[in-house]
Amino acid sequence: MTRQILSLILLIGLSLLLLVLYDLVPTPNSVEQQVTITQLPHKWVGNILAFPEEELSGITYHPKRKTLFTINDEGGLSEYLTDGRVVRQAMINSDDLEGLTVDPISGLLYAVVEGRDAILEISPQDFKIQYEFRIDRDFEGRELLKKGGMGLEAITFVADKSHAEGGTFWVGNQSFSLKPNKEPSIVCQIEVPIKTRQKQQKRGIIKKMKGKIVKFFPLDIIDVSGLMFDQNRKRLLVLSDTTNLLLEMSLGGEIWRRYLLTGEDQEGITLDHMGFLYFAQENGQIIKLEDRRE
Repeated sequence: MTRQILSLILLIGLSLLLLVLYDLVPTPNSVEQQVTITQLPHKWVGNILAFPEEELSGITYHPKRKTLFTINDEGGLSEYLTDGRVVRQAMINSDDLEGLTVDPISGLLYAVVEGRDAILEISPQDFKIQYEFRIDRDFEGRELLKKGGMGLEAITFVADKSHAEGGTFWVGNQSFSLKPNKEPSIVCQIEVPIKTRQKQQKRGIIKKMKGKIVKFFPLDIIDVSGLMFDQNRKRLLVLSDTTNLLLEMSLGGEIWRRYLLTGEDQEGITLDHMGFLYFAQENGQIIKLEDRRE
C-alpha cells in the first residue's frame, strides 16, 4: 500500500511539473519550433557606459546622427555616442516607455508606451514629443491586445518606400504564458498614419489618429523584450529576456535562427552601420558585441 501511495504522489508531482512546463514551453508542432539553439556568433566588446542608466527598456541606432538613443521605465530619453559618451539626457514624460525605434528616412524617433498601448513620435533634436498615436487593440473583431494586460514591450520600424506612410511598425506584445486562454505572445504589424498626420497638420487639420493592426503572428517564446529589423539581412530580430534567446525571423513569422545570449535582463537590441550589436540591459548597462552572424 505504501508503495502505491508513493507511486501516486510521484505521478501527481510529475503531472504538475508538466503543467508548469506547458505554460512556458510550447509543444513542438512546427518546423520553426524545431530550429536548434546555438550561441550567438560574436566578439565581445563589453559595457560601454561609464555610469549605469537604471531601468533601461529600449535602444535604437540613429543612422543619420550615427548615435544611440535609449529610453527607460521612468520616461527618460538619452543619446550616446557608440563608445558610450553622453550626448544628451532628459526626462520627456512620466510614462513607462518600453521600446524605441527610428524612421531612417525622416529621422524621427518612436517609443511605445506600456499600458496605454500607444506610440509616441519624438524629435531627436530637442527630445520633444510631437504626437501620440493610440493603437486599435482589435484585429478582425478580436481583442488582440488585452486592455489591462502585460502590454506592448518592443517596437521596430520597417521602412517601405512603396507604402503610403513610408513603412510600418512591428510591435511585440508581452506575455508570460503560451496557453491559448492567456494573453498572447505575439508580434503585430501596425499601420500608423505618420505621413498622413504630417500632411494634415500642414493644412491646419487637427484630428486624432490611431494605428491599426494589419497582421500578426504568434511566438513560441514568452517575455518579448526587444525588436529590431536587420535591413541588410531582411530579418526581424526578436529578443526574449526570460528565456535569454534571440530569434532571427522573417516578416512572415518563420524562424531561421535561435541564438542563446550572453549578458542578462536584455530589454532592447540594435545594430549600427559598422556591424556592432548593442543590448540595453535592465541593470543600466549597454553591452556592445561585434556581430558575426552569417
